Amino acid sequence: MRKHIKAAALLLASFSMLVGAVMANETLPSSTAVHYEKKELYGVWYINLNEGNSKGVALLVLHENGTATDYLMVSDQKIIQKSSWSYDAERNLFEQTVSEVSIQNGKSAAVVSHPHEVIRASISLAKLGDEVIGIKFKKDDGELTGYLKGSDRMLDVITQ
Repeated sequence: MRKHIKAAALLLASFSMLVGAVMANETLPSSTAVHYEKKELYGVWYINLNEGNSKGVALLVLHENGTATDYLMVSDQKIIQKSSWSYDAERNLFEQTVSEVSIQNGKSAAVVSHPHEVIRASISLAKLGDEVIGIKFKKDDGELTGYLKGSDRMLDVITQ
């Protein structure tokens, strides 16, 4: 079980680096206050991984009601993380509180745990005109994770 969690963590780190490269031309918020509206964060966000033998996709779904679901699909492994989230526009602070993690390998039964992990990050948005096309999370330790805007259809395919 631990080796699967380590593998998933390594893949998430790879996702972060790949999306960081894709969104490298987007600048991080400077000391000038950046204010985004919470509604700009709603929806489906994704990262594709296609590097060597590792192929997968990660989705982050931010619902208007303050709940979130993360999906990580790699080969025959599926990890689903459920959480709540909030965004303080004045402080540019995104906070996600993880309440459940489910790990399923192949057709075997999922193993569910109930951690209590709080993730905090500032955000920057990539826009094309007025349309938000990407989001980047920057934790206090400097770790960057970026996602591109997805669609409800992507979510439908992943959850089937």
